[in-house]
Amino acid sequence: MGGPRYVSVSDCLLCALESRFSELRRLGISDVRVFADLGKAVMDLASLGRAAVFIESFNSMVRMIGNADPHADEKAMLERVASELIGRLRLGDDVLDYVRLAASANSVDIPMRGYDFRVEDFVDRILEEPIWLGTDPASLRSRLGNVRSVAYLVDNAGEFQFDLLLIRKLSSMGVDVVVYARSRPYEVDVTYDYVASLARNFRVRALPGNYSAFWYGDVVNELAGYDLVISKGLDNLETFMERKPGLDNVLFLFRAKCPLIARLFNVERNKPVISMGLSI
Repeated sequence: MGGPRYVSVSDCLLCALESRFSELRRLGISDVRVFADLGKAVMDLASLGRAAVFIESFNSMVRMIGNADPHADEKAMLERVASELIGRLRLGDDVLDYVRLAASANSVDIPMRGYDFRVEDFVDRILEEPIWLGTDPASLRSRLGNVRSVAYLVDNAGEFQFDLLLIRKLSSMGVDVVVYARSRPYEVDVTYDYVASLARNFRVRALPGNYSAFWYGDVVNELAGYDLVISKGLDNLETFMERKPGLDNVLFLFRAKCPLIARLFNVERNKPVISMGLSI
């Protein structure tokens, strides 16, 4: 299929359908017309590529059910669980420990094809050692010791508490950190208003809508000016792969929750990954 990039057309479209239908089910929606209309919306968006399918099908869903932030309660719960979990961890002074935690915490998500998030897994696997690709601990420690500006692209609620740990650690090292967050809700992602309410020693930038920062040309131009961009999660990763923004300053922190992404990076499914640059 031509046009914007899919990892796999059939698998990605099936994933979009399964994710959206699972959301309707969890929200207690049983009207068959809503399922049918949402399925049609996914198919109508198919030629626009992966990012548009997932983002715009979510936007269609919230309009259909009349709830702009259907996961608000779930996001609040995830933030509470993460805060309690952090209170039980022994945190040292090594910045790489905070990077590892931010990558490992990316288990949070809505159900997708081949992956179903469980809070228990989030808690039990938070100290799992990530796979390192395109960099190594010594190289990244050296790089982080020399950067003066970092753009941080946040992702899901719950894991955001671990992002905050890393953001505040970088700030304490004298790094100017600017956090980029969606201005409108998308799935269980944190939004600008929430991030801004917790901003201490860092700045927050609202994205124009609820797409990844890599979607917007003006934002990409801004990101090119930072010493380092820290990109959290699969949507940011896959949008980068789709849009090909030409940035070489991006550190990706994610779990390979999608089986297709796991195969693409040649890692075990659901393993946390720290990757500097993309060679795929």
